[in-house]
Amino acid sequence: MNVATRIERTIKVGYTAAVVWGSYKIPSVARKLSGRPPRTDAELSARHALTARRILALALDMRGVMIKMCQALATRSDIFPTEFIDHLKQCHDAVPPKPFPVVRTIVEAELGKPMDAVFSEFDETALASASLAQVHRGRLVDGREVAVKVQYPDIEDIIRTDLTNMRRVCRVYELFDPQPLALLPLVTELTTHIGYELDFRREAEFGGRVLTLFEDDDNVKIPEVYDEFTTPRLLVMELVSGIKITDKDAIEEAGLDPVDVVQDLMHVYVRMILAAGFFQADPHPGNLFVTEEGKIIVLDFGLSKVLPEGFGLGLFELMFSLMTFNETAMLRAFNELGFRSKTGDDNTFLLIARRMVSRSDSGSFEGEFTEEMTNELFDAIRDDPVADVPSDFVLVARVFSLLSGIAHTLGSRANVLAAMSGG
Repeated sequence: MNVATRIERTIKVGYTAAVVWGSYKIPSVARKLSGRPPRTDAELSARHALTARRILALALDMRGVMIKMCQALATRSDIFPTEFIDHLKQCHDAVPPKPFPVVRTIVEAELGKPMDAVFSEFDETALASASLAQVHRGRLVDGREVAVKVQYPDIEDIIRTDLTNMRRVCRVYELFDPQPLALLPLVTELTTHIGYELDFRREAEFGGRVLTLFEDDDNVKIPEVYDEFTTPRLLVMELVSGIKITDKDAIEEAGLDPVDVVQDLMHVYVRMILAAGFFQADPHPGNLFVTEEGKIIVLDFGLSKVLPEGFGLGLFELMFSLMTFNETAMLRAFNELGFRSKTGDDNTFLLIARRMVSRSDSGSFEGEFTEEMTNELFDAIRDDPVADVPSDFVLVARVFSLLSGIAHTLGSRANVLAAMSGG
């Protein structure tokens, strides 16, 4: 990346940050000087939506880490308003692919040989494209059909520039306008995650771990990674295909029961999260399929997470205590999961739990983290901030909420406790 491009990206980030800050700060100061109370989130809804659209437009223009930032912000329902989540989650599907000549150059550079020395076929049209890479269909010279994930050129340089710009914005923001919302830790967390995703060997390692975990399960299909062709910027894996996990009509046409599909899907995630302590943390419909034989396919292990020791037990205890509303066990589970109250009064967690459970269909927790319940949880945390909300819990809650949405699309329920018991 040349100096002019760096300067241009810096100006775009700085300008958008200034506009966003001013759109909130100036009216806030004006209301304070006039003696009026601050606006509530409900009153700020239109401004939140406009801000989210500005940030989304910047991300789609700049691509790279800006899209990853939007995707990360869209997972933090505990911090950002609903309008941000609804707009920024569009980044999952809004990235156009790079031209094939660019792809060919990268593939041949990574392999150290001409493309046709490894592939007898290579589809020039991308199957999918994302913030850091795109995927093409191919066939190895030995006849195996493969999916080839290719990292974009100069992406590391772009990421370094954009992360530096975001750190500057966060430092200026926190210097001149101290707020309970600490943005710099979010950028630091994003930096760590992107560093992981840039090395496809790590993704291959996680895919291999999940493949081994389910090698004895005939209801699960994890694509095999071909290590001999995989590098930090190139990932070659078995090509698998199936019915999109949310396509209820196609699932039924294949003779499958959508309720059984949901149950098998929940078994996959319960086993990863509660038993193995590591999981694929991005279960959107583009990464989940089901074969005509009923096998669950899980793709894309770029965003994978290793959970702290004991997390699964703490989460199980929290769910069971929510179901029975055993307050003593509930407080113990919150502490085991890493929640810390700002004042040292853990009773705030009981109030949060009551709000969350109140949004369930029956008014009690029955084993399913619905989107309404998790949204209420994060609303409660924003309304009465605690000092430390573990990011692991936020990510897992988001995963179960996404699975709940998939289940409801298929006319079923994503009951975690039922999946644990085999029911």
